[in-house]
Amino acid sequence: MQVHKGVRRWLIAAAVTSIAAASLVGCSSSGSGTSATALPTKLTEPTKPVTITYAGAAYSAADIKPVIAAFEKAHPNITVKYEADPFNDFNSILGAQLSTKDKAIDVFDVDMPRTAAYQARGWLTDISSVFPDLKSKVDAASLAAATVNGKLVGMPYQSSTNLMYYNKKLLSAAGIADPSSSPSGRMTWEQVGTDAKKAQAAGAKYGLVFDQIDRYYQLETLSSSAGGGPGGTGTGNLTPAVDNAGWTKALTWYGDLFKDGVAPRGVTTQETPNLFANGQVAFFPGGPWWAPMFEGSKDLDFGVAPYPAFAGGTAATPTGGWSLGLSPTSTHKDAALIFMKFIGLDNGGYSQYLTALSVPPSNLAGGTKFYDNAAFKDPRMAGVVSLMKSELKNTAILRLKTVGYVEFENIITKTYDDIINGADVKSSLASATTQLKSAWATYKK
Repeated sequence: MQVHKGVRRWLIAAAVTSIAAASLVGCSSSGSGTSATALPTKLTEPTKPVTITYAGAAYSAADIKPVIAAFEKAHPNITVKYEADPFNDFNSILGAQLSTKDKAIDVFDVDMPRTAAYQARGWLTDISSVFPDLKSKVDAASLAAATVNGKLVGMPYQSSTNLMYYNKKLLSAAGIADPSSSPSGRMTWEQVGTDAKKAQAAGAKYGLVFDQIDRYYQLETLSSSAGGGPGGTGTGNLTPAVDNAGWTKALTWYGDLFKDGVAPRGVTTQETPNLFANGQVAFFPGGPWWAPMFEGSKDLDFGVAPYPAFAGGTAATPTGGWSLGLSPTSTHKDAALIFMKFIGLDNGGYSQYLTALSVPPSNLAGGTKFYDNAAFKDPRMAGVVSLMKSELKNTAILRLKTVGYVEFENIITKTYDDIINGADVKSSLASATTQLKSAWATYKK
């Protein structure tokens, strides 16, 4: 069973690291930050037909179509022209359009870790006055990701979380009891590693494979759980903080999985879910969006458990998704803001209109339909709804919030790849520190 293509786009967007970093730096505006353009004090429906343009990378035109159709039905004088852009090119497209004051774009997707970078380039509008109180309406992590220096610069609409799938047949063959589905029974990474080796010795091809095998979105949680932090500190999080005990501990543990053959080298993020779906992997930390794919493998006897944490460390789970930004050059701000409100807030937000399993919406009330999805009612997913809600509330951590995020992600992904392929952890982290200092120097001038 194929994973829903809209979810796959989101996964690719979350994982991509080959971003046009040069365009982000080169296309900077004056660096003054969010636009000071005055916004309407009250949103007013247009009395004549208007068209707003929405540039997006989170969903294909087909996936977002039912959402836009529902909006246009509720707001008949507003037509939404959706431009689906490939994520690899999204930053450069926005840079060309927004920095040259192109008035064709009204709203656009903002991958949450890049919020500060967009804000610093003057690409976002402060919408705090229009939406002054979102604390009771959207989850805390999404709101924090859409806020820069106390200003709301995006409308959060999509979040995410992770859990750990396990193959019951492979664990049973090794004499390993099924993990608990309760957060209070959370396993340690050390124990998972030990059990993964046992399962492999008992017949599993691989003991433990991470969904996003070399991506910061998922692997950040290892260093954070081990006490190493997200990777940056100081003013603007522009002082590298990866060459420390926590990062060294986490990535030594991770690198050993590949050195010992417990996890496979030469496998891409796009390939990892198939390994678990085919019954080859004992433990698979990954997103709930893979449930339909795994359930499609009728002979796959699996269960779900909380995302592990290092012994003595803090539980940390991946989160983050997308917001909508308002272009400072929009000539239809009322209509654009009405659309942003619909996507993020009205009737629980956009997710009420999607036709397939996606990811948790940022809107707290909007999670009802998501959590009621048939995929979560499969007996193999027992306990997953309460687990996801608990992780989003208690253990979710955001990726590093800094204007230098794009460069950071590129460098750290390369560091992960080096360690996976056998490079010395301490030397790799020292090299990453040197590279980050150089890459971030431009932001300190």
